[in-house]
Amino acid sequence: MTKLKIGYRRKMLLLPFLFLLPALLLYAVFFIYPFLYTLLLSFQQWNMISPERTFVGLSNYAALMHDEVFWKSLLNTFLYLLMTLPASIAIGLGLALLIESLQRGRTVYRFIFYLPVISSIAVIAIIWSLMYDYQSGIINKLLSLFGINGPNWLSNSSTALWAVAIVGIWKSFGYEMLLYVSGLKAIDKGLYEAAELDGAGRFRRLVHLTLPLLSPITLFIIIMGVISSFQNFALIKIMTNGGPNNSSNVLVYQLYQEAFQFFSIGKAAAISVILFAIVLLITAVQLRLSRSSVHYS
Repeated sequence: MTKLKIGYRRKMLLLPFLFLLPALLLYAVFFIYPFLYTLLLSFQQWNMISPERTFVGLSNYAALMHDEVFWKSLLNTFLYLLMTLPASIAIGLGLALLIESLQRGRTVYRFIFYLPVISSIAVIAIIWSLMYDYQSGIINKLLSLFGINGPNWLSNSSTALWAVAIVGIWKSFGYEMLLYVSGLKAIDKGLYEAAELDGAGRFRRLVHLTLPLLSPITLFIIIMGVISSFQNFALIKIMTNGGPNNSSNVLVYQLYQEAFQFFSIGKAAAISVILFAIVLLITAVQLRLSRSSVHYS
C-alpha cells in the first residue's frame, strides 16, 4: 500500500510537467536553440553563402571593440533610449491623468491617442519622412510661418536621430497612457478622499499617493521601453538608413548591415549577443534598484 501511494505521488508530481511539455518544447525550439546557435555563430566566421565555417574564437568581439561604427551605434542606441523613454512616460502619464479627470469623452480620447501604437510602423515612417521633407514637408512650412528656416531633418547629422526619436515618442506614448489609465482605475478612491480630508492638495496627492501606487506599472513600462528602444530598426531603416555618417545608426541596424549587406554573420551574431547582455544587465539593475522604490500594495 505504501509503495502504491509513493508511485501515485510521483505521477502527480510529474503530471504538471506533462502539461507544460508542449510549451517548453516550443520555447526550446524558438528561443533557446536560436540563442545557443547565435552564440555559436559569434565565435565563427561565415558569409552565409559558403558551407564552410571557420572557428575564430573571440576575434569577432575583438573586431567590434576596435570598430568605430560599433561604438557610434552603441552610443546612438543609448541616446535614442534617453530621448524617447522619459518623454513618452511623462506624456503618457500626463494624458492618463488628464483623461481620467474628464467627465465625458474618455473612450474617444483613449482611442485617438492609442491609434499610433497599433498603426503600421512602416506607414508611420513614410508619412513622417514626408513631413520632414526639407522643401515640401509640413513641419518646415509651419516653422516658416514663424520666420524659422527649418533644417533638413533626416539628412543633417545633428538632427537625424532627434527626428527619429520624435517619431518614436509619438508612436509609443499611447501605450504608456493606456497602462497608466488602467493603473489609475485600480486605485481605491477612498485613499484620495482620506488624503483630501487630511489637507493634502492635488500636487501632494499626486506625489505621495498616485505616483507610488503607479510605481509597479512605471517599472514595467521602463523595462519594456528599454527593450523596445534597443530593438529599434524599422524607423531607422526607412527614414535614415543609419545616416548621415552613421549619426542615426543603432546596434540593431548595424547588426542588419553586418549580416545582410556585408555578409559577416559572425560579427552580426556577436552584436546580437552583446545586445542581449546589455539589455539583461540593464533589466537586472532596474529590478535591483526597484526593491526600495516600487510599492506593490
